[in-house]
Amino acid sequence: MGFYKSLFFVVVLFFSFGFFAFKTYAAQENPCLQCHVELKEPAKSVHAAISLGCQTCHTKVEGKSHPDQKGSIVLTQNMPGLCYGCHDETKFKGKSVHQPVSGGMCTGCHNAHQSNYPKILLKEVPGLCYNGHDESKFKGKSGHTIVGMCTGCHNPHSSNTGKILKSEQPELCYTCHDKAIFTKKNTHAVVLMPGGCSSCHTPHVSNNPALLPKSINEVCITCHVGKDGRHITTLPGKKRMHPVKGLPDPGTTKVSRVPDPKNPLIVRLIADPKNPGRELSCISCHNPHSSDFRRLFVSQRLCSRCHQAY
Repeated sequence: MGFYKSLFFVVVLFFSFGFFAFKTYAAQENPCLQCHVELKEPAKSVHAAISLGCQTCHTKVEGKSHPDQKGSIVLTQNMPGLCYGCHDETKFKGKSVHQPVSGGMCTGCHNAHQSNYPKILLKEVPGLCYNGHDESKFKGKSGHTIVGMCTGCHNPHSSNTGKILKSEQPELCYTCHDKAIFTKKNTHAVVLMPGGCSSCHTPHVSNNPALLPKSINEVCITCHVGKDGRHITTLPGKKRMHPVKGLPDPGTTKVSRVPDPKNPLIVRLIADPKNPGRELSCISCHNPHSSDFRRLFVSQRLCSRCHQAY
């Protein structure tokens, strides 16, 4: 029995010694961390190259003492060539290349070691993008950039589409917008044109609804000739023309039920002053994208939406 006790003691001593020896070795394995203590802090996103060791990207300059001499440690090669040692270079060589990439400024967007932001970014998007793009140009009442969707449309590195877009319009827009809305029986010709969406909508931000660069009617008369806010065709059997602005759009006006002041037993429908709806415009009658009815009308018996006699 004494033999087994002695053997157990020897085994425990052996593994204990091995464990402490391993800890000592591990502490000495990366001496860089003795000075660069910030890399010991836990981070949400860590560069995979860290696991390969510091010498994968850094090298000591011969004849210089580190750390007391400046420039004693340099990169093994300049960026972006260094980065292409692990990252597929072809993904950064499209027809349209983001300027920081073409300039080899990988660390202008990414932390080389670790970060608390996804993909070891220096900041969250869109704040990161505003380091190079004027933030004031992306602020307005309506817009994609208000919700920070930069990389929803743009590839941050390179693309074979202009402006480093992920794909051409309108397919790019269908990523978020239901394609069925734009592909009904009759489609507005501009929707089918290359870059058609941005012919009517600003891609980033606007002070007008629906990212329009101007009011609805002003956008329409860019292509469709109009005069004095009156429709380009006359009403049937009449010489006057249909107004397209300056009046409430009955199709969007919300109504309230109120008793008739002369006869309380009668209930009348009046326009709700708190919800007046939008002003009459081209899209009161025409769908700007596509429609199942001729002339892009929003409904089959169009006039009856406002004029009960029809």
